[in-house]
Amino acid sequence: MPFHLRQDRAACAWSAPGWLLLAGVASALLAGCGGGGSSGPAPTPPSNVLVVVLDDWGADMFARSGVHPDAPPTPTLDALADAGVYFTRFYAAPTCSPTRSQILTGRHNFRTQLGEPINHWQNEAALALDEVTIAEVLDNAAPTPVASAAIGKWHLGSLSVGDLDHATLQGFDWFAGTLGNLVFGDTFAQYTKTVNGAVQSSSTYATTDQVDDALARITASPEPWCVYLGFNAPHQPFHAPPSALHTQALAGNPNLTPNAHYKAAVEAVDTELGRLLAALPPDVRARTTVIVLGDNGTPNEAITAPSVNNQNKGTLFEGGVNVPLIIAGPTVVQPGRTSDALVHAVDVFPTVAELLRTDVRAGVGDNRPIDGRSLTALLESPTAPPVRTTIFHQRFAPNGPPPYASEAWMVRDARWKLIRRVGQADQLYDLQGVAREGASLDVSALNPEQQAAYDALVLELAAVLGS
Repeated sequence: MPFHLRQDRAACAWSAPGWLLLAGVASALLAGCGGGGSSGPAPTPPSNVLVVVLDDWGADMFARSGVHPDAPPTPTLDALADAGVYFTRFYAAPTCSPTRSQILTGRHNFRTQLGEPINHWQNEAALALDEVTIAEVLDNAAPTPVASAAIGKWHLGSLSVGDLDHATLQGFDWFAGTLGNLVFGDTFAQYTKTVNGAVQSSSTYATTDQVDDALARITASPEPWCVYLGFNAPHQPFHAPPSALHTQALAGNPNLTPNAHYKAAVEAVDTELGRLLAALPPDVRARTTVIVLGDNGTPNEAITAPSVNNQNKGTLFEGGVNVPLIIAGPTVVQPGRTSDALVHAVDVFPTVAELLRTDVRAGVGDNRPIDGRSLTALLESPTAPPVRTTIFHQRFAPNGPPPYASEAWMVRDARWKLIRRVGQADQLYDLQGVAREGASLDVSALNPEQQAAYDALVLELAAVLGS
């Protein structure tokens, strides 16, 4: 049954069991998960991991989050959430290159010295080649050889750091995709991509092309494999995807109706991701953990109320850093649940390693700090304690070592959030019972409870930066 059927998209009628049956894997996946209510011993870790990154996909653009009443329909992602765990308090960096470095190295951005998007065509700071990525960790320490591939948007190298070969120099066996965003006249319908250092042109819709490339590598790779699939979408340029991939009514200049065109791009990713998962043989799909996340919040041009203007992508407000995270696979016990545990983008790195039975410290090979914490316990037990009590993020410019022209930080716990920016007064927020941050508190006139929360977050910020 083809996945590119617009009537299926419009109906949005796939329940989780129905979608999984369409993919041919319901019984195998649920058996691996332990069924609807099992809390027995965790099964054997899966032999494959697929990490999927949507570019500029904030929590407001995923209906399951409940953040926005007009999110685009995403039946594939909904089905994955029904088959796994949806993390409502997952935090990425406010822009793309920093998050990608966190996912692949498990390290905070002040360690990798990436605080803003990389201009990959220039001689500038990028992810240093001596940083150890998850692909290198698997090469160094996995008990069984793991085939790895990076597909789609990379955005971690530059002309002077790795250039066309950056992804393969960072340990991936295969790379096919874009070095960064679609710029200099490239569009989703006609773009330049690099395949293992060789430049070529593609006239296949980029989201479709990237799924084609991912399927080709998965088919060609022995198990176990680890595939990192970074979609360019729904990042700009705003555009009208092929009509079979979405349900939005589109007309005119996409830049004049960015919300509708953005949502169409999200739907197109959802449809093509469904095609990828449906194409996997049932036994392979049953052995595969799928991790889907956004790299930062929705761009300001694409938001509508009640999302807050100028508190989205590029900022440390919730709209810029709180993004979806879904993990589905055979280690998940009680699938279909939601977790409000605080989770950080750096946590993807050790989670992937543990799913592939790989010791992170042995794979890294030295004592450099690793900030990520594996989420596998949260997958295997609904009652597992949170892996962290606070979340830290930052933004700085330019990339490279300090001093920086601009710097900002955020730290939050289960209730309170602090935003600190150089040259501005601290902002403290009580997140209890409010949508996003709400109003900031006057830090010069806090009551005892607020003052204690503020002091604790200030100490936590200092501790992280001094670690």
